[in-house]
Parts: sequence; structure tokens; C-alpha cells
Amino acid sequence: MDASHLDAHAARWKLTPDGEPFETPGSWLRFVRHAGRPALLKVLKPGSDETASADILRHWGEGAVRVYEGDRAAIVLERVAPGTELTEIVAQDDDRATHIWCDVIEKLHVRPAPAGFDDLVRCGRSLIAQPCPSHPLLTPELFDAGKRAFQALLDSQSDARFLLHTDLHHANILRDARRGWLVIDPKGYVGELAYEAAAFLHNPTRDYCRATYLERRVEIIADRLGLSAERLIRWCFAHGVLSAVWSIEEPVFDPAGGIDAANAALDVLGQRPIH
Repeated sequence: MDASHLDAHAARWKLTPDGEPFETPGSWLRFVRHAGRPALLKVLKPGSDETASADILRHWGEGAVRVYEGDRAAIVLERVAPGTELTEIVAQDDDRATHIWCDVIEKLHVRPAPAGFDDLVRCGRSLIAQPCPSHPLLTPELFDAGKRAFQALLDSQSDARFLLHTDLHHANILRDARRGWLVIDPKGYVGELAYEAAAFLHNPTRDYCRATYLERRVEIIADRLGLSAERLIRWCFAHGVLSAVWSIEEPVFDPAGGIDAANAALDVLGQRPIH
């Protein structure tokens, strides 16, 4: 991979390369050393929705990966080692993974949202402010139901608002041998805490987009965090439809996963699937 995207930031922050460059759909990355410490340089690709990630991670503090340097184009993070994803626990003990997620939330969201961040209206704009995209898997009926559900939940949010990650699924929680489980890759929108569970509930794969998994996870989260089980499921439904729309707009993932999640949530609510 061409390292030119990384070089200027490495020079500016006096970073020493400590590995080969690599990339994800949204970033160019390289392991580096910052003032002798193991670190990760992450340069955002154009159009990234993580431009405020340095400020978000700093706001969260000890529940998140530490920021050594950062602006709206790039960020230098502490290197998480061994970096085990929460994903790796799910198949062996899904209840334990859900409790770990709750532990992370209890560390992360301890302060009200700061000023200057967009709210969930902006996060859901592809669903609530756009027409139904043309795609064989996403029907206008499901799209419209998701839009109505998302708007109704927005309009009835609790007064307690936090700076949410909004994509806090298993792969965005990593284990560090010294500091425990840490959050990475935030998007950062302001909203009620119940929304934060939406992406988690129907991940890490389509195998978990089933009513049995959703019900058990919601039972744990509602009890641990004092949240409404019904709102958690309704956010999961709305987010499933929104995820399908995102997958159509940027075809990195299959929209079928979001549709499966939405219909699993309807199953928990005692409603018929929408195809």
C-alpha cells in the first residue's frame, strides 16, 4: 500500500514507523511509536464520519482508547494489545459478551453530552429524510415502517442525553491487557442511551439476528442499565432498517443483515415480519 497518505502526519507528530501500512474502507493506518510508546496512526479517508473521533474519545476518558494526537484528518491512538475483539467471546458465551458491553457502557456514558455535536436526527438522515432507495431486498413497506419508528423514538427520547458512539458493536470493543475493554472508532451523535444498544443487539453476524438472541440480550441490558426493554427492541428495529439503507448507499455490507435484524425485532414485539 502507498504510505503517502500517512507520511505527512507521521512527520508532523514525529512518529516512528513500527509496521507496514494497511487500510480499511474508511481509513489508512500504520502501527507507529509516539514518544517511544506503541501507538496507531489512523488517517481518515475523504467523506469519513469519524472526523470528530479525537474529541469524542477524549470526552469519554477511561472507557475508550487514549488519544495521543489528533485533528479532524488524523489521529494517533494508544496501541491496544492484544486487541481481542468482543466478537471472539460471543460464540462461547453470549451472556458474558453482553455483560462486558454493559460494563463498557457504564464507564463510557457518565457525563451529559457536550455542546457542538449533531443529534440522532442527523445520524438517521438516510432513513427519515430520504426516499426509499431502489433495491430488490428493501421494500417500501419496511422502509416506511422503519422511518415511522425512528421518528417516533426520536420524538419520545428521555431527557438524559449522552454523546453516543452509535456503532458500538462487538468489533469496536477491544481488550487491552492493562486497561481492560476499550472502545474504538466512534461516530458521535447526541441521544438517549437506549439507542447505543441498537447496533450491538444484531451483531456480530446475521446468525444473531434472531428473536431468541435479541430477547436475552435485551433482558440483560435493560436490567443492567435500567432501560426500557421495549425501547431497546424498537430502536433495534429502526436501526436495522437504517443499516439496510446504509448498506445500499455504500455497498460494503449486505443489506440483508439489517433486514433480518428488523424482522427479528418485530418478532420479539409480536408483530409479523415485513418483506
